[in-house]
Amino acid sequence: MKMHKKLDLRISDKILFLLWGILIIINLLSRFFTAPVDFYIRWIFPVISDFWCSISGLFSFSVGESMIVLGIALVIIGILSFILLMIFAKRHRKAVAKFYGRFYGWILTWLFFILTFRFFILYQGSQMSENLETINFKNTEVLDIYELLAEEANTLAGQVSRDDTGHFILSENTDLMTEAKSCMKSLSEEFPQYKGVYPDAKPISHAYFFTQQNLLGIYFPFSMEANYNPVVYEVHLPVTICHEYTHLKGNIFEDEAGYFAFRACLTSENPDFLYSGYISVLSWLDLDFGDDEAAWERYAEITAALAPEVVTDIHSYVPENYYQTHRHEEVIPTAIVSDVAENVMDANLKVNGISEGSASYHGLTALVLYYYIYG
Repeated sequence: MKMHKKLDLRISDKILFLLWGILIIINLLSRFFTAPVDFYIRWIFPVISDFWCSISGLFSFSVGESMIVLGIALVIIGILSFILLMIFAKRHRKAVAKFYGRFYGWILTWLFFILTFRFFILYQGSQMSENLETINFKNTEVLDIYELLAEEANTLAGQVSRDDTGHFILSENTDLMTEAKSCMKSLSEEFPQYKGVYPDAKPISHAYFFTQQNLLGIYFPFSMEANYNPVVYEVHLPVTICHEYTHLKGNIFEDEAGYFAFRACLTSENPDFLYSGYISVLSWLDLDFGDDEAAWERYAEITAALAPEVVTDIHSYVPENYYQTHRHEEVIPTAIVSDVAENVMDANLKVNGISEGSASYHGLTALVLYYYIYG
């Protein structure tokens, strides 16, 4: 009986190492063979997503956020219990070490498996903005698009609801989830990748901590959920929910997610969604006219013509005095959390093959320009 048990453990260890080897090879191969990755993203990942979204969607709370809390608890409990057992169970230290090694080894293997197929591989697919790098957009064309976006935003600024201080608020007639799902359905008519299941996006419970990281929303690959920060300035909510929905269909690149979220909002007849889309693009536009003084002058004129409400909405992240009224929730200073989050995000993108790191967000500019000029 003991011999059989030892044999089982050895087989378990071999399976563990074999899985790690396979996953490492898959990650390496995905960096060199884009076509199979694109096939996986286009045809296989959405099926996986629909299945797990249907399950996580049964819960009203964020399963992913709960998993993070549980994971932290497991690490803390594991470290403390391991130390105590090594101190008070001296005769069984070897057995304790083996048990903990295998237990957490399988947990890490599961994490690596999920991250491989729902996160890492997605970064190795074709990136739309890379194909636009060789296009030299004329300054006059760029300025025409900028002016068009500004005019649309100015017009819509007068059609949305505002509070007594003039700040944007969602209309009472706007059902965020229903409209966002409708937008994604309309988007899928042109881009089939976005067909499928869309559970309600879920608000993050620990909003202050996520706000410290300047997060509007987050995609949890472990639970296949779209989550959003419920305390951000409301103008960002429609486009953010659409943005996170695109991640559920395999679109991991932030510039493309932002672009397709914008395109999704444009399919709506709801002023809140339309306005949110234009505000998001104006917030991310990264224009450079070099030494063309005439272009810079026209750019300044268009910018100066933006309605005051549009300027406010572009530059507002959370409601006024939010940090002051929620300071009691702060465990780590916001400056530290924000810097660490930005560096981690930048490192994550570079590790996954996005050499420009966080600067890749600005690929949205090229995608929007291409859409208006050539689309």
